[in-house]
Amino acid sequence: MNNVNSVTISGLIHHLSKKKNSSYFPFSIRHENSWTDGSTRKDFLNARAFRDDLREFLAGLDENTPVIVKGILRSSKGSGELFLDVTEAKTLPELGEVVNSVELSGAFHVIKAQNEGVTGIGKYTRFAVKQEDPVNGKDFIVVRVYDEAMRNFLAGKNDNDPVNVHGTLRSSRGSGVNYVMCGKLE
Repeated sequence: MNNVNSVTISGLIHHLSKKKNSSYFPFSIRHENSWTDGSTRKDFLNARAFRDDLREFLAGLDENTPVIVKGILRSSKGSGELFLDVTEAKTLPELGEVVNSVELSGAFHVIKAQNEGVTGIGKYTRFAVKQEDPVNGKDFIVVRVYDEAMRNFLAGKNDNDPVNVHGTLRSSRGSGVNYVMCGKLE
């Protein structure tokens, strides 16, 4: 199965570390959008730049510089934390309308522990999109589904069934953990 894993996000750069001798530059993208209650919600979307040119470029930017980045979602081998592996980055003259787009395909994976929850949006079901390749190994990309019809669709899925997800990258208001918020499911 060919996996799709494509992410494009714009926002303001937030430095997590200025360490020089690391194998990657860790940062987050502060992404602001309107919330269901009319307030503005801030997501801090975790990202890592592994390539030397991207590490130097992003580390050299001032805090709150408007950027647009592209990359793929990965899960940390140690903690399982979701992060954006940046493959392209550029500054923007101003932030303008924010972009937050995620496309994923892979194998459906049931999350046995805490596969359901409730937030200010409503009740959700969690699952993971499993992606596997010889270079990167396995990644389990966590997805939350709030829509009831899509949640019912998931009830008929078995481990390793193919799945396609279109959505946005978000961070939990409580823990700050990043996840994909599902907008469309096939």
